[in-house]
Amino acid sequence: MTEETCLFCKIIAGEIPSDRVHEDDEVIAFNDINPVAPVHQLIVPRRHVESAAELREDDAGMLGRIFDVAAALAREAELPERGYRVVT
Repeated sequence: MTEETCLFCKIIAGEIPSDRVHEDDEVIAFNDINPVAPVHQLIVPRRHVESAAELREDDAGMLGRIFDVAAALAREAELPERGYRVVT
């Protein structure tokens, strides 16, 4: 999949509408259109990442940012500290 055909890249570019709940220089987060939980949000890097297999040491900051945003969104949604899960 290329950036031109990537669903997440199209959402980031605004080509596909989304209900954004967070946006910064590294990541965006939005509500899932087909949620399987009361709070179901996706957090994606602004940079196209084909798969976890291509991640390298210099991606540590971006990965840390994803988890930082996940924790902040969970607090914002008033989810219990141990009452949510993160799936990658």
